[in-house]
Amino acid sequence: MDMTCNAQALINISRKRLCNCASPETREAWKLVKEGVREIDPVLADKMVPECLYRGFCPEWMSCCGYCNTKKYQEDLIKYRSTKYDDN
Repeated sequence: MDMTCNAQALINISRKRLCNCASPETREAWKLVKEGVREIDPVLADKMVPECLYRGFCPEWMSCCGYCNTKKYQEDLIKYRSTKYDDN
């Protein structure tokens, strides 16, 4: 696949493609894109998250996967909202 997009488009696509409601194949493919972005821009890759992390709640109220009710979600939400980055 070949595509051209800007940083905002990568974030927007990630919100849908990294959601647990997306197909496993779609999530795996987009995770590979995210890791490719990480090699160039780690901060942008950290902001490429599913919709529930972006919003702070799951908007899929009829088919919520339950991730937003886990401890891992709370940890990931804190990391996502963090603005502290170091060179390590």
